[in-house]
Amino acid sequence: MTRIDFYTHVAQPRHFACRAAQTVYRKGESLLIALPDESALQAFSQALWSFGDISFIPHCQWQQPEAGMTPIWLAAGEFPEAAAGRVLLNLSPDMPADPAAFSRILEVVGQDEASKAVARKRYRRYLDLGFDIHHHNMSDAA
Repeated sequence: MTRIDFYTHVAQPRHFACRAAQTVYRKGESLLIALPDESALQAFSQALWSFGDISFIPHCQWQQPEAGMTPIWLAAGEFPEAAAGRVLLNLSPDMPADPAAFSRILEVVGQDEASKAVARKRYRRYLDLGFDIHHHNMSDAA
């Protein structure tokens, strides 16, 4: 069954998401990062390229020709069926139509009320669907 991890009270969601992507990559897992739109996708891609001085987080948009050889896919405003079996880092305001298609889902929740409200709805929906949910309070994280 798909495991859902909620990381709440995240002070710097973009930095945290880059670190999460790096962790998934280092574990040898495939990842889909869902973003709200093309602008957010481009900004996050830049953040991944410049995340660390010596780290490399290979990624591309999911529909590009090199996607078959790239462990991290970016998608704007969609959850492509081709991503089934991957870990999902959900930075989108939406929830996937079929959460069970992913091996794991990571939900990053900022400190603002809008992020918390969206997360509460998702949490309830995942719970209603019977998923294995884990909560990680990141308020003390550096």
